[in-house]
Amino acid sequence: MGLLGPNGAGKTTLIHILASLIGPSSGRAFVNGFDTVTNASAVRKSIGIVPQGYSLYPNMAVVDFLDYMAILSQCHYPKNKLVNVLGQVGLDSLAKKKIHTLSGGMKQRLVIAQALIHDPPVLLIDEPTAGLDPAERVRFRNLFCEIALKKTILLSTHIIEDIVSLTDRVMLLDHGQLKYNGQVSDLIKQAEGKIWGMRVDPQEWNQFRERYKVISFHQVASYGQIEARFTLNDHPAPLDAVITVPTFEDSYLISIST
Repeated sequence: MGLLGPNGAGKTTLIHILASLIGPSSGRAFVNGFDTVTNASAVRKSIGIVPQGYSLYPNMAVVDFLDYMAILSQCHYPKNKLVNVLGQVGLDSLAKKKIHTLSGGMKQRLVIAQALIHDPPVLLIDEPTAGLDPAERVRFRNLFCEIALKKTILLSTHIIEDIVSLTDRVMLLDHGQLKYNGQVSDLIKQAEGKIWGMRVDPQEWNQFRERYKVISFHQVASYGQIEARFTLNDHPAPLDAVITVPTFEDSYLISIST
């Protein structure tokens, strides 16, 4: 399940509520059938967390860190079991390396390994690909798809591409309010007939932006014009405009602006 929204939408707060780290201001939350307030210990045994921000022990070896995290999770595993978990995230060959020698992407993989160490049925993952290079982001998407074959994942992000690549179900959160909950394809259908496109001369661009709600645009250097995708608001469509097939990005931007 993708949890998508702009910065400050409340995604991390919701993750913290589901992880029983804070209580909800109203209502109740359940994870794996357990109330996050009245049965917090059962919730925590049911989840693994990949937080947005984390601190590691730089002078620890990778496998020793995982051993320590297993002890904190009240698990006692032999080293070969720990290496097997590292293998799930592609770190088994680095088991004896010091954490401070790892790249940012490798450290993120180690954080995922610690979330998997007690084999929880539910994973709460918060902004996992932020700050990673494009190739590493693709590798993480593949990893999450593999994990999702056996576990329930709630993936919080503000990167639209991650949602499109990983899931067909999404919740849109904006200023603490749930704007949408359902299939990605159904959200795209809601934008059908609402997205227009045309090329605009640069000297007319400012006037165009005042008249219409621009979703996205880019310069077309070969024509010396600006290619724009937009909605009409209360104004009639320009003569040269055509209705275009909406993308998930179009649908998302429309949803959070209403």
